[in-house]
Amino acid sequence: MPATDGLPLEVREVVEALVASLGDDLSAIYWHGSEAHAEAKPDSDHDLIIVMKRLDEHLLLRIQGVFLGRDNWSSFVQTEEELRQYPSTGRLQFHFGLVPLFGQVDPPPFSRENVIDDLLQLALDIRFECRYRLFHRELDYTEMEAHYRKFLRTRNARMLRYAAKLAVLALKTREVLQGGSYPETRDELRKRLTDEDELAIIDIIDLWEELRPKFEEDATTLALQLDAFARKLVHELEVSPA
Repeated sequence: MPATDGLPLEVREVVEALVASLGDDLSAIYWHGSEAHAEAKPDSDHDLIIVMKRLDEHLLLRIQGVFLGRDNWSSFVQTEEELRQYPSTGRLQFHFGLVPLFGQVDPPPFSRENVIDDLLQLALDIRFECRYRLFHRELDYTEMEAHYRKFLRTRNARMLRYAAKLAVLALKTREVLQGGSYPETRDELRKRLTDEDELAIIDIIDLWEELRPKFEEDATTLALQLDAFARKLVHELEVSPA
């Protein structure tokens, strides 16, 4: 039976529906993300990792059927074989911050080199988002229709908020590279940091509703702030001992 006691109603309903619909083809369900650690914002997704013994078109459609009509879900579905073949980046997500709700599987192993690859990939993704918003956004909003102008500004700020979340993930991952434990919450991470620029990145997430109007008006400073962090992170990796 799934371990659903104490879960939010929406999560409990989905987990129970997945177990009932997928039967013996289901290997494990894990809850993770901000909601699982009591850090959720009003617009946060419910995050699940769903591991299957096998997948085909019919099973994919069964999973789809569970989520039809449900808002704000982010589910990562893999088979056990796909986990065994998992690329070198992204493996830490299967080791830290997970709340098991049903079953159990062996996570793909990780090494120091995998952690470095994770950090380099995160830096790349952050740089991409920042530079895309700096160079490829429509610079002259004044000639646009008001609704389209609002849409673009909201989209740019939202994607840079995503880049800030990647930066927080990079800060957590760096703790592992430096021999520390993985800080599962932003509050735990905040207590370990002393650099004001890095603490300011956590503030972006924690104070988003307060900061959002400013960044929707002009996201340039946010893009520059996060791009500087990504460049600094790569430099640290270059000069740190192997």
